[in-house]
Amino acid sequence: MQKSAIFSDTAFRKYVPAFVLFAFILFNCLFTPNFVSWVTFSNLFMQATKVALVALGMTLVIATGGIDISVGSAMGLGATISAVFLVNNQPVGVVISLLVVLFIGLLSGIMVSKFRILPLVTTLAFMYIMRGLAQVISGIGTVTIDYPEMQRFFVTPVIGRVPIHFFILIFAAGIMYIVVNRMKLGSQIEAYGNNPQAAKICGINTTGIVISVYVICAFLAWSSGMLEMAMVSCADPFRTGLDMEIDAIASVIIGGTPISGGYPNIIGSVCGAFILQLITMMCNMNNIPYSISLLIKATIIVLALFFHGFRRKI
Repeated sequence: MQKSAIFSDTAFRKYVPAFVLFAFILFNCLFTPNFVSWVTFSNLFMQATKVALVALGMTLVIATGGIDISVGSAMGLGATISAVFLVNNQPVGVVISLLVVLFIGLLSGIMVSKFRILPLVTTLAFMYIMRGLAQVISGIGTVTIDYPEMQRFFVTPVIGRVPIHFFILIFAAGIMYIVVNRMKLGSQIEAYGNNPQAAKICGINTTGIVISVYVICAFLAWSSGMLEMAMVSCADPFRTGLDMEIDAIASVIIGGTPISGGYPNIIGSVCGAFILQLITMMCNMNNIPYSISLLIKATIIVLALFFHGFRRKI
């Protein structure tokens, strides 16, 4: 049976997440007091960018049929290592933190691809390992850094009232979009996610594909952690990146990437991150309890999963 135009794969991937985001923005413009302002949209970008960066990496992992629940801990570990070095005026610590996080991402990819350990189990172990390492390295808990210039750079708008986060997200999403839609790696990720065995028979280096997506995901999680550290001038090994994996996975699901693997929808994941943050802001600005925002988010996730299943049946 031919799929209907409304619920076709192409329509869902390209239009539905963006349409839902537009609908939420329009709704808030009409019914949320003081929503239409530069401050509101600037705060939306500043908060959503952190989730969107992690969601971009999670998109590739989920597109291979895997999952990475260690991204929040990767944020915490990277930020903590960097902060400890920066306190002692040693910027090289930023590079060291990146290498540590990338190494753990590499180990995750190897364990999943080479040793066939379930992604959930592998990343669960590294989630605890990285969070524990962050707490051990910090020693005293929250590490505060005195770099006002860095904080000012990431908080002060750079062009008019446009925050730096806008350009960071556009750059990261643009690179990921090119990788997925214009480069060989993107088609290989999709092929592996649709059918790993067929991809291997076709000569695709499936081990390399899996390792690559976990390393990329680790890099983007580290970037998000560094952004958060720079904005607040501190790193909390207990709370930096806490529960970020939940928001990232939810963004990918809302964005249209099949949870079972397949086509990675980069733009959809970005829209998903903004939808989640917009729900939180909407509830805050209308004095709605936080618990209600969780119910709204859960409802949208369930609806997204329903559409994933519905598209496969029609």
